[in-house]
Amino acid sequence: MVFAIDRAGLVGADGETHQGIFDFSYLSMLPNMTVMAPKNKWELADMLWFAMRHDGPVAVRYPRGTAGAVLKEFRSPIEYGKSEWICTQKGIAILAVGIMVESALAVRDILYEKGYLCTVINARFVKPLDMETLRTVVLEHYLIVTMEENVLHGGFGDMVGSALTHISPYRQVLCFGVEDRFVPHGSVAQQRELVGLEPQNVAKRILKAAGNIPELGGEAGVKCIDLSKSGR
Repeated sequence: MVFAIDRAGLVGADGETHQGIFDFSYLSMLPNMTVMAPKNKWELADMLWFAMRHDGPVAVRYPRGTAGAVLKEFRSPIEYGKSEWICTQKGIAILAVGIMVESALAVRDILYEKGYLCTVINARFVKPLDMETLRTVVLEHYLIVTMEENVLHGGFGDMVGSALTHISPYRQVLCFGVEDRFVPHGSVAQQRELVGLEPQNVAKRILKAAGNIPELGGEAGVKCIDLSKSGR
């Protein structure tokens, strides 16, 4: 069974009763459920095709309006429970879900200007979590950031934070999402600003957290590597 979930995340003018900000939380509680979110229209097509062939229930969650047409060059094959590495550096790692991948790259650019290196990972799967990627990330990253258009309670960041307490409890985790509230009527841009998901605010909070982590420095100049083409 495939659940194609439209109007996911912040939906703008549809109003506070129609915000799709709870699905990661309630769907992930269901046994055997697979939960996915694409970063753009090409990945949406790939995920739907994957879901049709998967033996078990799958929820594919995508935003209201026109599907994103960014990051076309990143289209590594969908593998069950596996993330996609968009670029790899060290120090700070952002694990973003769905439409937040584009925002994560904007955050990375801001951090780079401030002298911080940053890995960006397209999570793809909210459930199951990519435990292999989490174990790899903690080796050279001291601040782990999650970004999602979902409530923080029971969401992707909650699950990542819980997993990391067992993998590497001394790594700091910073989660960005929607607080325990309803989001009022407005444009998507206004709503993201209201809940603190616009790149400038995310980068500001990351920089504040990074300033308290001795291992993070201002080294710059490491090339962003397209791991989807390197076989990783």
